[in-house]
Amino acid sequence: MATQIKLTDALIRYSTSGKSDRTEWQAFNSALVKKGSAIRDSEVKGFQVFRSGKERISFRFDHWVNGKRKNLTLGQWPAITTVQARALAKEKSLAVANGNSPLDEKQAARVEVQNTLKSYLDHEYALHMQRAITGNEYIALIRNAFPALLNKPLAEINKTDLVKWLQAQMKHHDANEFGYSSESIKGRYSAFKSLMAYAVRNGVIQSNPFDRMEKLDFSKDESTGQQAKRTYLSIEQQQEFLLSVDAYDEKLRIERGNSRAHGRDYLPDLNNLAFASHHKPMMIVLYYMGMRSGDVIGLEWTHVIDTPFTCSISKVLEKTRRKIKAPFNLPMPEPVRVALKEWRKQQGNPTSGLVFPSPVNGRRMSRSCLNSSWKWIKQDAGFHENLQLYTLRHNFISWLIMNNTPIKVVAEMSGHKSIEMIDRYYSHLISGATTEASNGFAELLKKQA
Repeated sequence: MATQIKLTDALIRYSTSGKSDRTEWQAFNSALVKKGSAIRDSEVKGFQVFRSGKERISFRFDHWVNGKRKNLTLGQWPAITTVQARALAKEKSLAVANGNSPLDEKQAARVEVQNTLKSYLDHEYALHMQRAITGNEYIALIRNAFPALLNKPLAEINKTDLVKWLQAQMKHHDANEFGYSSESIKGRYSAFKSLMAYAVRNGVIQSNPFDRMEKLDFSKDESTGQQAKRTYLSIEQQQEFLLSVDAYDEKLRIERGNSRAHGRDYLPDLNNLAFASHHKPMMIVLYYMGMRSGDVIGLEWTHVIDTPFTCSISKVLEKTRRKIKAPFNLPMPEPVRVALKEWRKQQGNPTSGLVFPSPVNGRRMSRSCLNSSWKWIKQDAGFHENLQLYTLRHNFISWLIMNNTPIKVVAEMSGHKSIEMIDRYYSHLISGATTEASNGFAELLKKQA
């Protein structure tokens, strides 16, 4: 008779290898080594895992139909996980309770539980990524970047698939098409690679096809192009930007005023409010502090320190949070301080929670929450249509450098632990620095004479 316990993937691995220090599992050491051996699930009656062959472990659902015992194989482990198999067993148990036989659906069931990239994204990996702040965005990134592989089983995705995908991406990259920069391609590649690595760690697939790929690298010459993208705005352009931010806020104010005039009383009366929406205060923070949009979207009131002694934002930055757990203290200039004070008052003076919650559900907004406003502001200010919102961060860093602010200080103000990135991409903006240093060295002996 099969032993009974709540089945998990980890327990199955232990029962075939004996590698675990969990004392409650000792009774199941080598429980799935011999062909025909099985372990019953304690949660779903009839659900079990058994050794069906020398190299094969399967999930099975035992049940009774018209007084006869029937066995239905649900799938093989680890092609499907214990969670997926248990969910299928529950469905079959319900069918039996309703007087139906699940055996007629056997072929359909095999197709249904086939662990494709799509099913893995929708279920197991989605559960895993719930812990990540931007988990949903990574899921969407993989789904949108690899449409040709969505219906392919994870175990069948191979190096050839990856090479073909990369070749297609590089065609767009070499044609300088928007959205196919080296960083964008690396981001998609890395996100999918992480998914496959997680699938290997959890026994869903045996090997990661990315391990057979050469290191993803781009031409060194591209650094020139990347440097060109790290552009900055002229003083006149910055003035136009701030005017356009005000103009967009006024545009929203007029539109919502018209909506109220037509009987939509659920909209707020903006006459006594500083801002028509979150767009303007968010733009002010991005412009004056050079923060990444993700950090502004995830900003909480507990991060905002505004006292007579200090005025700053203290936050663990999202891009580096896995490596750097300590919060960065970013000085908050007066325009930001004033804007956030007004925004807090407008929100009812909260002391916790998101600074910029979604107006729809109060939760964290998506990264696209400023897309429409940025598009309008760019057009109104006369900027190039391909100019990215990230330009505000480049602008902040560039003008600090051009104002001869020490690179170490610039790094700290922009949330970097070292000066390496700032030095690599922005040091060329230090006006006449090498010439001045050279002339200064040549003058040393003259001063001593």
